[in-house]
Amino acid sequence: MRVGFFPRWTPTRRSSKGCSTALVVVLSGVLAACAAGDDAAPAGGNASGAQVVLLNSDNFDHEVYQADIPVLVDFTATWCVPCKVVDPIVESLAPEMAGRAKIAKLDIDESTDIYRELGVNGVPHVLFFRDGEEQDRIVGVQSRETYADYLEAMIAGQSAFEASLSFLNDDAFRRHFVVSRPVEDLEKALPDRPDLLIEPFKNGQTPLSLILISPSVRQNAQIDLALAQEPAISTADLAGLGRCEELKTALATDPEAASRPDPDGASPLWVAMMRAHRLEDRSCLRTLLDAGADPSREQADRFHLARPLVLREDVDLLREFLDRGMDPESTNDEGYNLLHWASVYGMVDGARLLLERGVDAGAKTRQGQTSLDILQDRRERRMESLEEVESDEHRAVLAESLREIDEIIALLEG
Repeated sequence: MRVGFFPRWTPTRRSSKGCSTALVVVLSGVLAACAAGDDAAPAGGNASGAQVVLLNSDNFDHEVYQADIPVLVDFTATWCVPCKVVDPIVESLAPEMAGRAKIAKLDIDESTDIYRELGVNGVPHVLFFRDGEEQDRIVGVQSRETYADYLEAMIAGQSAFEASLSFLNDDAFRRHFVVSRPVEDLEKALPDRPDLLIEPFKNGQTPLSLILISPSVRQNAQIDLALAQEPAISTADLAGLGRCEELKTALATDPEAASRPDPDGASPLWVAMMRAHRLEDRSCLRTLLDAGADPSREQADRFHLARPLVLREDVDLLREFLDRGMDPESTNDEGYNLLHWASVYGMVDGARLLLERGVDAGAKTRQGQTSLDILQDRRERRMESLEEVESDEHRAVLAESLREIDEIIALLEG
């Protein structure tokens, strides 16, 4: 038993799942820019990082909340690949901002209390503070110019919203803005940018499609606002919107669309599974499968089918995907296969089925963890949490989670 459909991933030193692979396209672009010198630190820049304030639980209040100048805080981790692009970009800002704004970094593995307190979900994550209050946050990799202009706007007394509007011509920032800002901000931006939720991004992906593949608590409201702008709607969008009859009609004309990924790499199956928990009986997952959607096709790393399939908690659906040719040992870019995800989310029946199908229990992720390692880490964290919580309801949830963990451990060891 779990609370909610998307359990929050708590980062550990051995895990890299907090690192957002959603930004692969942006990351590659920034890496190319860095190679060309566009985002490199200026000459005579902060090579030693001496001017960057290293934050921890002891000095965060003084350095950030009590600061009399704007503060940029780079939430990072040693194991995070995109962080290796963001960190030097942010560090290079320190010399030119000296005395006007503060550049700071926080390793989330060293100060997990701050990470959790501020609800920072994944790294890299850059937060901006002024007068002791958070003004805005930017997820993932952005250009050096964006971070610098944001600070200049804060120094000049502009609001975060005003600053954001000036960055919307940047493709990566508009992607970030569309999926991360409150719906009220999107509505306020429309008079200045009426094409905000209509104009495709550089790779052809539409704002509506991006919203549908970016789960969040505000997703439904974002969808409603995007639809109000009368955008183009793709076959995969129909699956994500729960328009199953329209989807069936579209697939009758173009059967290949059942397995065709969108410009970002998400297949209609992935979209349908990630939206199924919100759509419930309006889910179009069965419509796609009946139309011949192929789960055996190679999936883009971010949109690998294993995780959303396990999250469905439906062993019959898992069996059907396996019978349709899905490779249970296929992995995403972090090296996680179906058995690893069943271990992460405590899917006992799924783990049993996968072991019966001969999945190698000793297979390791890119971080060198087997399924048993993952479970032992989860068990340790659950035991620590059990000692801290006071709510009987929360204790019952943790106890059930421990029971699932122990049952899968027994399967693996048996």
